[in-house]
Amino acid sequence: MYKKKLLIQTIIYSIGFLFPKIMNYAFLKFFTKYLKREEFSLYTDMYALSFLVIGFLSFGLENTYFRFLSKKNNNKEVIFSTIVIIQFFITSFFLILSVNSIKYLISITGYKNHPEYFFMFFLIIFFDTICILPMAWIRANEMSLRYTTINVINILVQSIFIIYMFSFYRSLKMIFFIPKFYSYIFEWINSFTDKIGYIFFANMIASLSNFILIIPIFLRKVSIKKFNKILAKEMLNYGIPIMLGTIAFSINENLDKILIKRWLSDEINGSYSACYKIASFMNLYIRAFRLGIEPFFFKKSEDADAKYYYEEIIYIFIILGLIFYVLICGNITIIIDFLIDKKYHLAISIIPIVMMGNLFLGIYTNLSIFYKIIDKPIIGTYISLIGVFITILFNITFISIPNSSFMIPAWGTITSYGSMVLVLYFWSKKNFFKFYNTKIWNIILHLLFAFLLVLYIINNKNRIEINFFLQFLYIIIVFLFEKNNFFSKLK
Repeated sequence: MYKKKLLIQTIIYSIGFLFPKIMNYAFLKFFTKYLKREEFSLYTDMYALSFLVIGFLSFGLENTYFRFLSKKNNNKEVIFSTIVIIQFFITSFFLILSVNSIKYLISITGYKNHPEYFFMFFLIIFFDTICILPMAWIRANEMSLRYTTINVINILVQSIFIIYMFSFYRSLKMIFFIPKFYSYIFEWINSFTDKIGYIFFANMIASLSNFILIIPIFLRKVSIKKFNKILAKEMLNYGIPIMLGTIAFSINENLDKILIKRWLSDEINGSYSACYKIASFMNLYIRAFRLGIEPFFFKKSEDADAKYYYEEIIYIFIILGLIFYVLICGNITIIIDFLIDKKYHLAISIIPIVMMGNLFLGIYTNLSIFYKIIDKPIIGTYISLIGVFITILFNITFISIPNSSFMIPAWGTITSYGSMVLVLYFWSKKNFFKFYNTKIWNIILHLLFAFLLVLYIINNKNRIEINFFLQFLYIIIVFLFEKNNFFSKLK
């Protein structure tokens, strides 16, 4: 019964997560067509920097909320009020501090001509961070439809503003009827920023709309009177190690793009960043799976057979993830034309490598449930620091070698996440999971088979029908190999 409920929730959450991401990929083609590679580099650089900040401001409180909620005899209203007040204080302090440090920040990052980028991102970061916990509350209360509705509204608002701004910028008013009055809005926005800033402005308005939609949750569920100082201290002790792990993840994901921009060129970074976004297709699968599964993980934490459920679900995750990997990377030469402009194809070779790295990250995320449940998130911090060390090592190598290739940071991504999976696997096997050796060898064979098949397809540049046949053959082999094992888990 739990699997059917889990499946329904995962589907609804997937819509709420996938629709905005699909829209973002649709705009990826739009941006790479109308932005020069150096302009796209600036766009991705600002988001890379902001992700580092959000990783810090989140303080691991989303996972902390789910963990404390799962503990028996805890007052849900006290938990939510306490954790939201903590988040609001941290985020408000950031906003005040960052606004007063604007001159210093634009100087060290090289954006002296665009302070408005930072003002807009300060607000984006503020609103997005403030919304994390109310959205977690919606998930915890299994309001999947509400969660999806808010996400869809958010992306629609952002999309409308982007289309509106670029339609005026490129004199494309024929796209849809826009009364002359609204041209004044464009003129006002255009007076203080450029076309890259249009994207940031649209994001800022969308983040504001998200905040407005979750205000009722603040008003009804948060009370200063319910703030518990002792509980707040426990939450911070639990959340800070997770925060350090999140920062480490942000470094793993963004350090390469920050360095390529500054050590090679904006043009190369633009191509690298665009292809990296395509490799992030795997994150669509990972995130959709996680949205439905994570609350379930914590709810099952007290059950005697919890470990069995976790192991089975992780195995299913890996098999389905590899099928997804083969289908995307096996057809990447076709898919890439639909997603980015041809001038960005320079870095296409990083896609299968980074995408497999992202699958390793997904495996790590699912395995990490063991240290969250036993209340030892510091384990994740240690392992994340190992990953960061490897990432930094590869990137130092990259900047140390004259005329080095951007493939070095890409291999750093897969090596970093792969190492994290290995360390966490042996740690969890000793303390929590009891994976059978047969199952581990199955996983290793599946990983090698899928990765080598994709490299063969890409490097040999076969005809499309041959590639389709190889992918179809792969799925048939996996089905025959796993059908009894797989379908028994779905009953």
